[in-house]
Amino acid sequence: MDIVNKVRAFNQDLVKYYEISISDLNPLSDKAVKVYDSKGNSYFLKETKINALEKYRFLESQGVHNVIYPIKNRKNDYVTRTMSQAFYLNNYYNDYTIVKEAKAQQLFNELNNIHDKTSYSRQLNPSTARPKFEEITNRLDYKYKMLENYVRSVEAKPLDIYSMPILANYQYFLDAKKELVRLQKRIISTIKARESVDYSFIHNNPKLDHLLNIDGGSFLVSIDNGKIGVESLDLAKYYIENEDLNVDYKNIINSRYKSSNPFYYDYFRYMVLLIYIARLNISTDEYISAGEFITTSNSIKKYFKNFSDYDDTSEEV
Repeated sequence: MDIVNKVRAFNQDLVKYYEISISDLNPLSDKAVKVYDSKGNSYFLKETKINALEKYRFLESQGVHNVIYPIKNRKNDYVTRTMSQAFYLNNYYNDYTIVKEAKAQQLFNELNNIHDKTSYSRQLNPSTARPKFEEITNRLDYKYKMLENYVRSVEAKPLDIYSMPILANYQYFLDAKKELVRLQKRIISTIKARESVDYSFIHNNPKLDHLLNIDGGSFLVSIDNGKIGVESLDLAKYYIENEDLNVDYKNIINSRYKSSNPFYYDYFRYMVLLIYIARLNISTDEYISAGEFITTSNSIKKYFKNFSDYDDTSEEV
């Protein structure tokens, strides 16, 4: 059932839980619609997972104010459950339009605000971390083996406009692998020492569209995929999502991590490179789109320009 039919089926629950009856609706995505009531008021209605309720309750309990909370239903809950689905309802807000670079800086600030507000210290556990890193290592080894086979197949053919940029940029992937190994050693060293690091609520889907400028403030929305984790993952995804904007990422990331435990900066860099390699689509017959190959290599080049740390001599474990 598509979202339009789901919402129409949900209309009786809107009346029951919110005293709102839909007069019209406009699909926004496969999970969200803009709905209008008989009085002409507009709302944002989104299908979600039931655990979104616990996330909003947690953020409220932590005094987080830079998130747009759903309208509470007649049961005083942020999320309404039916027999087969869960929804939440918001007033529909028109985002104040600003240049993307300025909005990217705002998003960075609001992510850090929610990280700081929900932060707590937790000791790293080697026994749970070890199998995760073993799985990551196995996946990386497999991906790089396929990548090597692909490049070797290109080398075996006559040079042309297709093969030349691939062969010229392959070294960046090898540099990324070396950097991943280096950073993983440092991260594992911190884990083995059972150091305590800060965990917090991370948005986990930090797109510009998930920040609204309304009523003189900036607010995060769509926290459905949020979870407890190390903030470095959130900022890695934030950077990758917005890396093509004209933003001084080297400066703003350093402003966050320069004076903190090196673990956070290491983990940020590790996750950036890991995501680049993980999302590279290599088919079963070991074919890669030349465009995707070049795009990823360019991203890796920008990474080393912004975040490389070759002067560090503390990588031995």
